Amino acid sequence: MANRTRPRPLRTATLVAFAVALAAVLVIALFPVFPRQFSIHVGDTASRTIRAPRSASFESASELKAKREEAANAVPPTLVFDPSVRTAQLPAYDAMIAQVARVRAQNTDIARKRDALSSVSLSARSLDTALTLPDDRWQAVAAEGRRVLNLELSASLDDAGATTARTTVDSLITVDFTADQALLTAELVRPLIKPTLAVDQARTDQAREAASAAIGPQLITVQNNEVIVDAGKQVDELAVERMKAVGLISSRVEWRNVVAAVIVSAAAAAAVAGYLFVMQPRGITSERHLIAIAIIVALPVLIAKFYLPLVLPDEHRYFLAYILPLAAAPILIAALLETDVAVVLAGVIGVLVAFISAFLPNLSLVATVGPLDTLRLMLVYGIGPITGIFLVHHADRLNRYLTSGIAVALTSYAVLLATWFIDVDRRVGDLGWMAFASGIGGISAGVLAAGVFVTVGVLFGVTTRVQLMELSQLNAPLMRRLQDEAPGTFHHSIIVGNLAERAAYLVGADPLLTRVGCYYHDVGKVLQPGMYVENIQGETPHEQMAPAESAEVIKAHVSSGVELAKRARLPARVTDFIPEHHGTRLVAYFYRRAAEQDPDVDPAPFQYPGPKPQSSETAIVMLADSTEAMVRASPDRSPERIDQLVEEVIAERLAEGQLDDSDLTLRDLRTIAESFKTTMRAVYHPRVQYPEPTAMEARRRVRLLPLRPPPSSPVLPRRRKGER
Repeated sequence: MANRTRPRPLRTATLVAFAVALAAVLVIALFPVFPRQFSIHVGDTASRTIRAPRSASFESASELKAKREEAANAVPPTLVFDPSVRTAQLPAYDAMIAQVARVRAQNTDIARKRDALSSVSLSARSLDTALTLPDDRWQAVAAEGRRVLNLELSASLDDAGATTARTTVDSLITVDFTADQALLTAELVRPLIKPTLAVDQARTDQAREAASAAIGPQLITVQNNEVIVDAGKQVDELAVERMKAVGLISSRVEWRNVVAAVIVSAAAAAAVAGYLFVMQPRGITSERHLIAIAIIVALPVLIAKFYLPLVLPDEHRYFLAYILPLAAAPILIAALLETDVAVVLAGVIGVLVAFISAFLPNLSLVATVGPLDTLRLMLVYGIGPITGIFLVHHADRLNRYLTSGIAVALTSYAVLLATWFIDVDRRVGDLGWMAFASGIGGISAGVLAAGVFVTVGVLFGVTTRVQLMELSQLNAPLMRRLQDEAPGTFHHSIIVGNLAERAAYLVGADPLLTRVGCYYHDVGKVLQPGMYVENIQGETPHEQMAPAESAEVIKAHVSSGVELAKRARLPARVTDFIPEHHGTRLVAYFYRRAAEQDPDVDPAPFQYPGPKPQSSETAIVMLADSTEAMVRASPDRSPERIDQLVEEVIAERLAEGQLDDSDLTLRDLRTIAESFKTTMRAVYHPRVQYPEPTAMEARRRVRLLPLRPPPSSPVLPRRRKGER
């Protein structure tokens, strides 16, 4: 046995360079530039008293706006005389006088006349006067009232003037009237007196704009340590401006924050490099491994730096800060390199993420990032991944990564639950959000560690490329069974796959999915292979069956295929090819045989259940399947005849409406047709007629045959298993 030597230790110079590089990368990741430096809105309630850290003076836009609005509102509206008021009110007066005159002329008692004038706004005394006055006196009252109303409405009356005119209308009535006649005249006129002045909006706006423009810039001074917002008070626009002026809301990078980031980065890099120097893990043997460690450590820290400011402070207690799949980094280290190194890196990442939370600027006046939030982040991202690391150690199957992700989720939830019990603001609803965040974060970490294309399909029903590649292997269980039990169908599926794959590529569909779908589209025939012509060697059993019975047997391969696909857990997108490649077409051969016996035969029993092809891929397979069958069944396979058959198949499916639910265009169908023609001509290309064997070939064949062992070399019996 050869001696196994320990890998050469990592050199000190190499580890020093690694530490410097890792520190530089971490400084970049931790550099104090965040997606949002401050989040505050007018109307927020301050969680603490905010004081100015320094004195500052600035021109206030909000104060200028308020002063200008105040000056504009102080300008009274500009009024102009509106003659349309008199034009409208005088006809109204004439109509009222005419109504009273008609009632006066009626030959009825006084009570009915009063009822007829109930809509006229007159007192009982004036109403009696209006009904009992002689005609000449009534005419005098009506004329006097119109004169007074015209006089009032000819003057400029605003709202106050109209009110005064209604009150003093009695003074304008002639002194020749009796008291009753004067009262009646006043009551007829008073309701129709309206303001005759209207607002001239254009002049008013012009005057207000001039008053607003006269207000100059408003200079505001904030003194050092002056209270900007008291705790519990609402934030207004002026408070926001003051905070900006004194630097509380600023995108500038403070040198103190930069120094803190450098120190923490250097400490973390030194800790990792020191561990590698002392422990010399066997799996870390080259500079490439060290580069991988630096990237895998820095990347989750960078992601956390840009994500955490978006969800912290957690004002609504959704715990979205713990949804990141950062555990994928140490899990990946454990799978690729060393488990013990992964444990150390998990702790380092947890500490750095916790530092980010404490390092964040005060992003909200409504809530703050407290010490408990920092502790939670360190526990979730420092301790949570450790169980996943141990489960993925020496993993030889992909499902171990999923198990690892679930373990990370459970551990993260456990540490969140532990901190929940010491949280004075805890709520029962927090438990659900904790479970959601830890579950998503842990499981997605396992997904990322295993590879997105592999496990996303298992978790969310997405067909991945890796799954398709596995299913495309001809030694896959269902394909092997199809090859052994229905070789004709197997050969047909391979040809259809080659035919459809190239066409799918040319029209921009998924060629790999199309080929795999072809391989499994007729898998249901494996249950009754002798009922399908490609597997029959001799007389067909359908000769002894009724057409409808034969059609049922043929259609059964669709339902049987779907059932087999479910048992084999084929992806849904592959299973779709089984029913959709026939769509809702008729089993044409047996339907036509039945129609020969009965022209009015119902086509429903001969129709496939469908659905029609729902995608480009399944539609291409329908066309390829029919094309291959038509060309194989044709006695004439000349290039011209193949072209004709391809065109006929596509035109027929198009006319039947089988392609209506797919997204193939007419241009795509033309491309598919040309592809089919090229492929089918290659499959059925003509062969050269070989001449008859020569005499020498015939003598040589006789000399070589039969192939039997010589008598002196008997065939030894085959050894049994375990015999020497």
